[in-house]
This record gives sequence, structure tokens and C-alpha cells, in this order.
Amino acid sequence: MAKNKNFTFESLVPTGKATENVATNPANNILNAIQDSGPSTKVTFDCPNELVEQMKDYGYWEGMSQKDIIIEALGVFFEDKKIKERPEKVKMRKKVGRKPKALKAFMS
Repeated sequence: MAKNKNFTFESLVPTGKATENVATNPANNILNAIQDSGPSTKVTFDCPNELVEQMKDYGYWEGMSQKDIIIEALGVFFEDKKIKERPEKVKMRKKVGRKPKALKAFMS
């Protein structure tokens, strides 16, 4: 015979208690400020295996995604830097690399 199981679900709507805990962590404040700053770009790059493994281990134990770790690290790195913008001529250069799949289908 099947057992009668009762399941309960916590509310999916955030409560004030959950947001208070997130707001008190300064790392989360940096991360939220950076992520809320506008549109994003997908980036692909090579990284030493040792650093990738450290990032995965840290993310597992801290409950962070690799994306969050990299965004936070970049935010902390650039905090005290003075950065000049690239000239418009450089910004407007033709992009190098693969064409998006949608463009390939359109051009064929």
C-alpha cells in the first residue's frame, strides 16, 4: 500500500527576512550592484585548470555560481582602478570571430 505523504512548500515570494541576510553581506552588495548595472555580454576565455578547480570548489561550499565568483572578483579588482575609455574608433571596429547562427542562416 502507498503511504500517505504530506508535502509542504515554502513561499516562493521573498520575505523581508531573506533580503535582510543578503543585504548584510558586503560581497553580495558588490555583486548585486555590478549585475544590476545594465545589459551583459557572454564571454569565453581560457583559464588555468588549477584556478577553475579552485573556483568550482569555492562555489560549491559557498553556494555561488562560477559566474558570480568571476563577476565579484572583477568588481573587486576594478574597484580602486582609474580606467580611461577606449577611443570610439577602437570601439567601433569590426568584431572578429564566429557569426551568430541567426546571421548564418539568413546569409545562406
